[in-house]
Amino acid sequence: MTNKNVNNRPQTSFFLPDLCQTTSVFLIILNAELLALLLSLARFDGENFWLVLARSSLFIQWVALINAGILCALRSRLSRFSDLQAASISYISVILVTFVAALLAQYLDSAAGQFDYVYRWDDVLFSVVIAAIVAAFWMRLFYLQAQYRQQLMAETESRFQALQARIKPHFLFNSMNILTSLIQVAPEKAEKVVEDLSELFRASLSDHKKLVTLQDEVAICKSYLDIEQLRLGDRLQVDWQIQADLDTCYIPPLTLQPLIENAVYHGIQPLVDGGTVTIILQSDDEHLSMFIENPYQENQDPESKGNQVAVENIKNRLELLYGDASALHMHQKPNAYQVEVKLPKQLSNENISRR
Repeated sequence: MTNKNVNNRPQTSFFLPDLCQTTSVFLIILNAELLALLLSLARFDGENFWLVLARSSLFIQWVALINAGILCALRSRLSRFSDLQAASISYISVILVTFVAALLAQYLDSAAGQFDYVYRWDDVLFSVVIAAIVAAFWMRLFYLQAQYRQQLMAETESRFQALQARIKPHFLFNSMNILTSLIQVAPEKAEKVVEDLSELFRASLSDHKKLVTLQDEVAICKSYLDIEQLRLGDRLQVDWQIQADLDTCYIPPLTLQPLIENAVYHGIQPLVDGGTVTIILQSDDEHLSMFIENPYQENQDPESKGNQVAVENIKNRLELLYGDASALHMHQKPNAYQVEVKLPKQLSNENISRR
């Protein structure tokens, strides 16, 4: 309990999920009903089956929801303990609640039937044993899920750091060559290249746990595109279609720029005549949508290795940060290739909460 890392860890890394969420409550009710059905079938001895099922459902749903409510209320305090301690406390709590509920159910049953109350310890023991088995199964499952999330988080963190740290060597070398050629003939443009490169490096080294405004991300993208246009000239055309408030929408840093970089390298550079990269930014009350489209020819491979690495990196990051609320899709159209990114609209520069 005195471990600093345990006391200060975020609840998002705690193995016990938030059982107060709507999805969790629905799953608890569903699993409790399935358990009631199985136990009713196993213990059916010729009585009215539907009556047996109704009694079992009432008791099991009652116990399951009470336990879920208690664990939900205690979750913030339990997160201060080690996983083993928290799991032990949770496990004992489930067993005690089930024991008390079984005794109370027998008392209410006898009161309703107006006969003297007699402890049926075999029924109490049966309820406690079932609760112990079910609780052990779910505690183990929650722990394994937490381990998987932490592993995925570590892998994604490593990939993102690699994504941040790298600016493609050939892009850097090309930029240096452009800079060298411009110093003598166009010093103003050379100075602009240095400024753009500085912005790109600053973005790659920024704190990726903070969201950035869409305006900042667009500025980084434009710095990158300015350098590429010096290299590719008229072969690279850019069509910005902005239908979102850039100053109030926040996104994870380096979400848009790598996708635009892919569009240039895999869509424009292979074409002798070049083409246009179309960037569409749209938002409504709940979502921010980004579309990046580049030319595509039949002899091109839209899912080349270089393209897929960056796309998978971003997709994994978004899934980790937003879960099912985000989406990244790739569409192959006639003579065009499009990447679509959809995120929940966030209006504050808050820390990214990992799910």
